[in-house]
Amino acid sequence: MLREHDNTTKAVSWRCAQAGLWIATRDDGRPAGIVVERWSEGFQVTTSIGRDLGTFPALEEAQRALERADVTARARAAARR
Repeated sequence: MLREHDNTTKAVSWRCAQAGLWIATRDDGRPAGIVVERWSEGFQVTTSIGRDLGTFPALEEAQRALERADVTARARAAARR
């Protein structure tokens, strides 16, 4: 599944590496983070630098949270340049 935020941000692609584990990759090939299914708890999100974004009740919500965090991280990095 490939999802784009809008015309000004870059895409994050998702792949299911194994049952209960989804990996997000930026368009430049670098990892953006992971989503892990926690049975009966939801979907836990962790960024590529280890920041825990929380647990979400649905996979799509978890993926959106990581995508938003990645957009924010990219904007902060660009502002520092």
